[in-house]
Amino acid sequence: MIKSYWDEVWKQIDLGKDKLRYDYAVSNYGRIVSYSDNREEGRLLKGSLVDGYPVFRYKQFHKTDQGTIVKNKQIFVHKLVAEYFTSDIDQEKKYVIHLGYDKLNNHIDNLKWTTKREMEQHQQMNPNVLAAREKRKETKPYKGHKLNATQVKRLKKKIFDPNRKTRLKILAKQFGISEMQLYRIKSGENWGHVTVDD
Repeated sequence: MIKSYWDEVWKQIDLGKDKLRYDYAVSNYGRIVSYSDNREEGRLLKGSLVDGYPVFRYKQFHKTDQGTIVKNKQIFVHKLVAEYFTSDIDQEKKYVIHLGYDKLNNHIDNLKWTTKREMEQHQQMNPNVLAAREKRKETKPYKGHKLNATQVKRLKKKIFDPNRKTRLKILAKQFGISEMQLYRIKSGENWGHVTVDD
């Protein structure tokens, strides 16, 4: 038996003309029940998550000459709640946001229809996004290459110097790179875009 909250309102979900095995209802709290005859005797659905958002999955049966075709469908619960419990839906506002940034809180008071731009602005203030930005600032930047373009030019000048007396092994040690890396620079496999200016 389904126990409703004191201010919980239920509305039957219209899933099209093809008859389903069960009827479904959604509440302003974002809860969904499946039932046959009486909603109070129905079963509260747990649902599943897609990218952290609860979704309502159901099967739609369509009878044809070849037999019955079963289509698996899904709807985001927050969008379902917003569609059934918001009276004035602006045609330009196609996105539903969670005002409190909690994807699991699908109460109608936590939902709002927005434009794409408003949704993106709202997401920039998400505490998780702000925390990730701060964490990125704290982490040490990737050091990258052992050599920069200027060092490679100097190295190439020494490698291709006709009067060179230093062995390649010693040059590699001087520049802090492996011999293999030095041979790749020499052949142009690595740093081929850097040329020695005469």
